[in-house]
Amino acid sequence: MYSRLARYYDLIYAKKDYRAEAAELMRVIGRYQRSEGRELLEVACGTGRYLERFEERYRCTGLDLNRPMLRIARRRLERSRLVAGDMLSFDLGVQFDVVACLFSSIGYIHGPRNLRKTVRNLAAHLKPGGVLLISPWVSREDFVVGRPDLDTYQDDDVKIARAVVSGLKGENVSRVRFHWLIAERNRPVRHIDDDVHELAMHSRQDFLDAMRAAGLAPKLMRGTVRAIGSLRLYVGVKPVTGA
Repeated sequence: MYSRLARYYDLIYAKKDYRAEAAELMRVIGRYQRSEGRELLEVACGTGRYLERFEERYRCTGLDLNRPMLRIARRRLERSRLVAGDMLSFDLGVQFDVVACLFSSIGYIHGPRNLRKTVRNLAAHLKPGGVLLISPWVSREDFVVGRPDLDTYQDDDVKIARAVVSGLKGENVSRVRFHWLIAERNRPVRHIDDDVHELAMHSRQDFLDAMRAAGLAPKLMRGTVRAIGSLRLYVGVKPVTGA
């Protein structure tokens, strides 16, 4: 999807309220941040829809593994620095006041060991007093095997339908195979059925343990379900040196 279908990504998520979600996330940052700067890194930034809002307050850097998505982000963003990299192993050589991994992107990291390695890498890019935000993929308890979902988009030139029936791979990995039906002006209708995503369903304890192992003070936030587009938000604060 993130290569062949990158140009349709923002269309299929056109109803997602990035402005409201970013505003809620910035309120959380303001509550927990103890560093004094305004440097923000978004890992797995995609097409830059969150960064577009974060730019209003922060000096932003975006990192993503997929270059077609980054090219779309580059056209959208005025000031952000954009870098290609893997959240598991990237090293930018600088630290930030805020590091964020949003919209369930952490689900592409499989297994508790890799989760700990990734969170440790994210925390290493935090200044003392900085804040790590992770909005996770759905938990195993909340995942409904076999549930059908449908997303649609239409304007005068393009109509899109994306359907899926959720599946399970092993005990803690969800397998999502999207079927796309795309009709564009003056082009044949296309059906794409090999857009498969396998997303790990890490437990609450997995996240909290990973944050503690990375030297962060962790917190699981609930009650902002609608605002941040996720059932949960994990917040980790890096202790201030000498505190």
